Amino acid sequence: MEPSVLFTTSADGSVGIATLNRPKQLNALTLEMCELMGQQFGAWAEDDAIRCVVLNANGEKGFCAGGDVAEVIRNVRAGGPDRYAYGDAFFATEYALNLMMHTYSKPLVVLSHGICMGGGVGLLAGASHGVLVAGSKLAMPEIHIGLFPDVGGGYFLQDFFDGRDKLIALTGCLLTEGDAIEGYLGSFVIPKSAHEGFIDAICAIEWGDSREENDELISTCIEDMDDGTVELSGRLATFDEETKKLDQCKSVIEFRDALNDLAQREPYFANAAKSLSQGSPTAAHVTFEYLKRTRTMDIDEVLALDLILAKQFQRHHDFSEGVRALLIDKDKAPKWSPADWHAIDRSLIEAHFAA
Repeated sequence: MEPSVLFTTSADGSVGIATLNRPKQLNALTLEMCELMGQQFGAWAEDDAIRCVVLNANGEKGFCAGGDVAEVIRNVRAGGPDRYAYGDAFFATEYALNLMMHTYSKPLVVLSHGICMGGGVGLLAGASHGVLVAGSKLAMPEIHIGLFPDVGGGYFLQDFFDGRDKLIALTGCLLTEGDAIEGYLGSFVIPKSAHEGFIDAICAIEWGDSREENDELISTCIEDMDDGTVELSGRLATFDEETKKLDQCKSVIEFRDALNDLAQREPYFANAAKSLSQGSPTAAHVTFEYLKRTRTMDIDEVLALDLILAKQFQRHHDFSEGVRALLIDKDKAPKWSPADWHAIDRSLIEAHFAA
């Protein structure tokens, strides 16, 4: 069995290369993968020969479909005194990796292609140079499984203004690479033709003497890959007035109802409205509160809060039920509890934020 993450270096030893290697599972992140990356990234940070680190993924379909939450919930459903141990360790290790990436001392390039969701978006957001291959599809779809947009979502979604952060976090709506660039979730888009030779091009850079100089050399290298064929297809920002009105909603129920009304007039919002209405009411209420609390937080504060929430979601009903319905039994018929959006009182919301 091949390792879940492959590590190598360029011929001259100046570039550390990490490759997610669970293509059949769309590179869904496990505890082991997060541990391996944390250890290797830490070692490369201390290695003076390494001037840059690149993270990419094997498989044609995509970069990373998120965390392997099915394994988390299998442990929870197995019961016993240690049923939360794997999940607690997984989230703690994943968020520690996210923080390391956001604060990394060297240029950290993340090359994302195809599907990038949840935990994959968290990896992309931590890059100093986030690169999307044309045709990328991104989302934070946690509402479907009764979870919240973790991996620092309360931090990196701050750059999606005028209600777009709420739309992304509460509905799991699909983003194109153009949408992502407009929200600073990635800095570059390269044509598909440049994907295969991307790492070789980075490895061929003649490195300078400073971090600032090397950051600029990487940016220039990536920009030179643009052959003029990439057309950014961002659509979300074209509905600026509509999302501004959604942003004025004072509660998540008001937001849901306004989104449903909007979807009747504008087909673009139809799938988003359906996802929110069918998603976990508890997760929606908690996510709405989460976005308010994290609005002015730094990444370390957000990830610390994420760990509190993730542990609590494990210990409440809807996360386990959502993963069961979507990823384990796959009947796509979750039984949320409470199922009534109006039955969720303040005490249940606050319980999720209790350390």
